[in-house]
Order: sequence, then structure tokens, then C-alpha cells
Amino acid sequence: MRKGKMRFIISAAGAVLAVFVVIMTLQARTDIISVSNTVNGRNLPIYSVDTEEKKIAISFDAAWGGSKLR
Repeated sequence: MRKGKMRFIISAAGAVLAVFVVIMTLQARTDIISVSNTVNGRNLPIYSVDTEEKKIAISFDAAWGGSKLR
């Protein structure tokens, strides 16, 4: 087997394993919550929250197809 093909197979297997570990970790977590902010019937993003706790938040802009420019 060629060296380049073997590297590709190992890299792909590593990527699949990493995705699997992330998915299993997220499924095992029961303290994850989803929040939103609604003003006048319109959902708005929450940009910041005042807290003394050290926490991290991850958000994704997933408004695919929601553009009014056509």
C-alpha cells in the first residue's frame, strides 16, 4: 500500500473517531440546556450574560435559507 494512501486512511479513521467521541460525550451530558431570547415575537441571539462562574458557550449561525435577499 502506498504511503500517501495509508496516511489518508489513518487520518480519516482518526477524524471519524474524534466525531464519535464528541457525539458520545454530548449525549452523556444531561446538564446542557438551550436558551433563546424572544422580543416582540422575534427570536434574537443572546450575546452575553453576567455571571461569576467560569463557563463557555458555543453557538452556531444556522439560518440557512432564511435570507430575504433573492
